[in-house]
Amino acid sequence: MASRANIYIDKGCDFRTSIELFNEDGEEYDGATVDVYEFYSSIRKVYSSQSLVNFTIEKANNDITLVLTDQQTDILKPGKYQYDVIMKKTTGELSKIVEGLVIVVDTITEVP
Repeated sequence: MASRANIYIDKGCDFRTSIELFNEDGEEYDGATVDVYEFYSSIRKVYSSQSLVNFTIEKANNDITLVLTDQQTDILKPGKYQYDVIMKKTTGELSKIVEGLVIVVDTITEVP
């Protein structure tokens, strides 16, 4: 079963959040490192709707980082969405590692 974690995104701003997946040696329980896995993550209004935006996923050290640009967050309307992160092992096995709500918060200040 996947972990649950809700995230907040400011509309029109760059977004980054790290998820620690591996132990301090950079290894998961089966002895593999983060570099051998592929990760996928999307935001949808509900699970049955089409993906609104896909996270760019950066791998470094013992964790992954979900990244959105300001252009990507600008297309999201304020409100609640769903997201999850899927990990694909070298064997082809897929695992949902985290899921939760994305709460998009409107931004007051406009930057020219």
